Amino acid sequence: MNFRKKLKTALIAALLLLPGCAAMPEKDLLPAAPGDVQECLALFPSGPWECVHRIEAVIKNGVSSSLLGVTKGDPAGRRLHTVLLTPEGFILFEAEQRQGEISVLKAVAPFDSPAFSRGLMEDVTLLFFPPEGWPSTSGRGEGGAVFCRWQGSDGFRAEITLSTIRKISLRDRHGDLAKEVLLTPPFVNGLASQTELLVYKPASYRLKMTLLQGTP
Repeated sequence: MNFRKKLKTALIAALLLLPGCAAMPEKDLLPAAPGDVQECLALFPSGPWECVHRIEAVIKNGVSSSLLGVTKGDPAGRRLHTVLLTPEGFILFEAEQRQGEISVLKAVAPFDSPAFSRGLMEDVTLLFFPPEGWPSTSGRGEGGAVFCRWQGSDGFRAEITLSTIRKISLRDRHGDLAKEVLLTPPFVNGLASQTELLVYKPASYRLKMTLLQGTP
């Protein structure tokens, strides 16, 4: 299997969907402590930033592809500029996003479909920007885990859980887990040193990201 086919298999092809985890019931939450919501928001960079990640895209049968990701972001205006490259530095995909509007600057096959650009920018937004607005629910779960939930106007909801594992979850209109982000400290300039993105819907894949450089 050549490099391009491996990438297409790892990032685009629909795979067997993995089962989602149950959401934390609101009735089981204890009242939030002062500063809990700010602690949830502190998972994300607070100002303009730029980062470089080594990315390993993994599918369930163990096939993986190595990439580099370069991303610049600014929470003010929710602006993003992201570049996906081969380890040799060849640009596979480059796009900008401002207030939800995506402009593709370069895309080579199989990264040139609207579905890919939309999905990638959704992933990057989930990884680096806090949900918009104030949480609809916050509190403390079992063992004192901090929990924040945002209800989106599209029916999706984002959840942040802070315990021994720092986790961002995205659930669809039916409450099923669509995406999950696991963040491993230490944090460098507001960016986790290790990040794992698990996508369950509509196509299943996993991205293991190692921070190579992060600057405010």
